[in-house]
Amino acid sequence: NAGIGHNYSFGRSKDKTGVTVDRSSMNTNLSIGASVEVFSGTRRLHDLKQQKYNVEDGIARLQKAREDLSLQIAALYINLLFRQEMTRTAETQLALIREQRNRTAEMVRVGKWAEGKLLDINAQMAKDEQLLVQYRSEEELARLDLGQALELEHPESIAVKAPDTDVLVAERLGSLLAPEEIYRTALGLKPALHSSELQIASAREGLASARAAYFPTLSLSAGYSNGYFRDLGKEYAAINPSFSEQWKNNGSYSIGLSLNIPIFSAMQTQDRVRSSRLQIRSSELRLVEEKKALYKEIRQAYSNAVAADKAIAAAENSKAATLKAYEYARDSFEAGRLSAYEYAEAKTKYALSQVEELRAKYDFIYKAKVLDFYQGKDF
Repeated sequence: NAGIGHNYSFGRSKDKTGVTVDRSSMNTNLSIGASVEVFSGTRRLHDLKQQKYNVEDGIARLQKAREDLSLQIAALYINLLFRQEMTRTAETQLALIREQRNRTAEMVRVGKWAEGKLLDINAQMAKDEQLLVQYRSEEELARLDLGQALELEHPESIAVKAPDTDVLVAERLGSLLAPEEIYRTALGLKPALHSSELQIASAREGLASARAAYFPTLSLSAGYSNGYFRDLGKEYAAINPSFSEQWKNNGSYSIGLSLNIPIFSAMQTQDRVRSSRLQIRSSELRLVEEKKALYKEIRQAYSNAVAADKAIAAAENSKAATLKAYEYARDSFEAGRLSAYEYAEAKTKYALSQVEELRAKYDFIYKAKVLDFYQGKDF
């Protein structure tokens, strides 16, 4: 700290020796000083450690936010892949119905089939065209969702290459780790748990800082002061020393130690200690809840992956059965033994079984990747 002051005294005033006399005077004072806390009961040390833990907690929270975002983007990516496959399946089904429509039109033209069959298959083809438009629209929406999550300037330009789902499924089938093993690995990796642990450490340092207020504090101070004094009036001009002479002679230095012993603080220190203890307990309970929530998430993700694994087998059996039914219906329709409506129904069931198989595979792939995520593996 530094300070400077200039004063005028008229009538009776104190001279430079401090004696009150009948004269006017002026004086200028300059001072500068510094004080440093030598001992504060380790309060500053614990405050510094607490702030360090708070910074690390912020970094852990940022990492958790990144992980949450990566999960969201992975889900959107899988959804776009699935929508692309649905569009491709619809295009294949439309190509098949168009081929049958052309064959039917030829049979009607030569008089072998009634025109009603052509009308029925035209209606089915229109329905498939409508379904393709719907699937393409859903694909574009999925592409837009992914692009917006990635904050791309032109999300509609996203092009993703579909992986070999059979290979991905084969890699993961039968290799799922037990949820307990995944949980043990996740305990040392998840930033949410690390954040809770850092909050406990921060709260403990806060308690130590609060307790430090019970201890005395020792401060070291040093200072320098100087001044200029002048009696006002012509009759005193001869006895007033010059500014340079006074500046040289009036300088004063000081150094000292100050011990402050806490006796009564209106219960402020006790309240702060009590609050810090509650904060520690709250942070510990939060960590316990985080661990429980993590274990529940892993158990649920494992159950979902197992269910998706079983769904794949069921979908493959359904696809094989509906394929045979479709092939029989196709041959019967071409032989004139089956109506266009019955043929379309068999074809629709086969198409739906293909969609369900794709859904089951992509669902399993994502849920297996979620389990990898809990083990710290990158998507």
